[in-house]
Order: sequence, then structure tokens, then C-alpha cells
Amino acid sequence: MYRISLKRTLTFAFLATVQVVVASAAFSVQKERKIALTFAFFGCNRIDAKDWEKTRKENPSSANVPQLRQNLTDIARLSPALLFFGGDLVMGYADDNGETLHSQMTAWIDIVKSFPRSPKTKYVVITGNHELNRKVGELKLPNPSADAIWGTLVKPTGLIPARTSGPTPKNSPEDNLVSDQRALSFSFNRGSVHFVVLNTDTRVTTKDPQTGETKIGMIPVHWLKKDLDGAEKNRRIKCVVVMGHRNLIAPSSAKGEAPIDAECAAPMIDILKARSKVRAYICAHVHAFDITAIGELGLKQVTFGNGGSQLEKGWNPAGGRTFGFGYFKVYADGSLGVVPYLRPEPKDYLESSAELVVAASPEAELIIPVR
Repeated sequence: MYRISLKRTLTFAFLATVQVVVASAAFSVQKERKIALTFAFFGCNRIDAKDWEKTRKENPSSANVPQLRQNLTDIARLSPALLFFGGDLVMGYADDNGETLHSQMTAWIDIVKSFPRSPKTKYVVITGNHELNRKVGELKLPNPSADAIWGTLVKPTGLIPARTSGPTPKNSPEDNLVSDQRALSFSFNRGSVHFVVLNTDTRVTTKDPQTGETKIGMIPVHWLKKDLDGAEKNRRIKCVVVMGHRNLIAPSSAKGEAPIDAECAAPMIDILKARSKVRAYICAHVHAFDITAIGELGLKQVTFGNGGSQLEKGWNPAGGRTFGFGYFKVYADGSLGVVPYLRPEPKDYLESSAELVVAASPEAELIIPVR
């Protein structure tokens, strides 16, 4: 009897110890995974030119309104601190003095204001090639009027943060900027997170030998380096996220065209790799969802270009073609969680019926760890 009682006593003690250890481990994991900040991102919601010509009277914004409405409805339920619109919000590309951009973006701002929004969520807009460039025949060229028009539209409506740092010809002369870029490329802090937004069609004095005009697909590389150096030295910053419209490298699951110009892309890759707090470069441009490694150090390119524009013909992921957005969690340790929210692509990408434009569902979270 004594042996049995002792055995039972030891068993209960062992189980109690295990429970304490498990509980402590769970608490440790929960503490390590404490969320410091959340944000959302999607880009490429504009419709094709031919479709806009047919619908411009009822849809002056040139956005894919059903997908835009559903994305904003879904994101409002999640209530992130920030939502970044990753460029190609409107069709643009008109060969004019910015009148089309002004008209479409004004309509876009009005329609976005009419859709659901969490009072906790700050909206931030990012320029794309469709906003800043023009088409002359098959040539895609910079539109010199677009930069100033963009600034006059987004600043008064609060679609960029009030307190930011950005490149100018004076503070970043090495970038050979044509104009003040602070409404298009900028950085800011939110708690322990440093955000960098890049205009991936920055106008610089470098000429394209084929067109004789300034190159497209450029970024302020020297300003980016200085900005990231400052974040790297700031002890309060645990995570750095860089964003822009054009992709930096080719996504592994889809083919796009005209990424960031190689003249800027190569040094940008080196800059991002060399700064340990940078977790990801988040972009759109390629009409797909994709996560691709940038080198072998854990740095990722995260592409959410499936916001509503016609999806890439060659993009055929295992789970099917989808529209949607990214929901990001910055954890207290500086790691970054990526949760894709996806909904099936309807047969007609402009489908408006509620049965086919459904709420996006979350996929498995990918954790980009601290480097």
C-alpha cells in the first residue's frame, strides 16, 4: 500500500510539474509572439483601358469597384493600424498634362471615402506606373505633370502621413532628382516599426537612350541607404518594412514586366540585404500573390498585386487564382507575419454580384523571422 501511494504521489507531482512547464512554455511563446502593430497592403486594382472606355460614365475612377469594395470591407473588420494602397489604383497612362490622373484619382478618393473603414486604420497611398507615366503608342514615358498633381490630391485628403522624411534635390543630391519627392517617397515610424515608401517611377536626370526622355522604373537609392542607416542605428526600431509599386526581383510564381530599373535594383538589393532590421520588400505591379526570397538571408519580396486588375495569364497557383490583400503582423521581437487573405477569381474579373465577390479567407501565416 505504501508503494502504491508513493507511486501515485510521484505521478501526480510529475504531472503537476509537466503542467507548470507546459503552461510556462505557452506563456513564453505567447509573450514572444505579442503583436506590436498590424497593417494591410494591396495594389493593382485598376481596370483595363478598353473596359474603362465602356464604363467611364458610371465608373469615373477606373477602379475595379466590386473588388475594391470587398477588400475595404474585409480590411475594416480586421481594423489594422495602417492600410497601404500599393499603386496602379487608376488606369491613368494618358498622354496629357495630368488631367486624366486628376479626374480619375478625384473619383477614386470619393469612392474610397464611401466604403467601410475602421476609425483605427490610417490610409496611405503609393504611386504606381499607371499614375505617373503616359503612353505614346507603345512607348511608356514619364508624365512630367503627374508628380505635382499627385501631391495636390493626396496631401489635403490625408492619404499620406503628416510627419514623414523624404528625398529632395537638396537633401539627396546624389540621386539627381528632377523634383521634390516628399509626397511620393517617404519614411515614418509607428512604434517600433520603420516604414519606407518608395516611388518606383522617380523622375531623375538619367536619360533613357532609347527614348531620349528620363528613365522610368527609378528610385532614390542614395536617400534609401541613408534612411535605412538611420533606422538601423535607432534602438527603438525592431522591424523595417520597405514598400513600392514595382517589383524588385522576378516573382517565383508569375511573370511580370518592367520591374525597378536594373540601375537602381542592383544597389537596392545590396542595401536591403546589408541591413538586418529589414524584413521584407512589399510590392504589387505583377498581378499575382507571391512570396520570393531575396538572397539567402531570410529577406523576402512579398507581392500582393492581386487587388482587382486582370490577373497574370501565366499565374496558376496550386490553390487557384485569387484576388485579395495581405494582412501583416509585426511582432514585439521584430519578426513579421504575413497572412494572405484571398477570394476566388470570378470568371469575369469585373463581376459585381455578391455571390461571386465574397469575403476573403485567411491562408496560413508565414513568419519572416528576425535576421
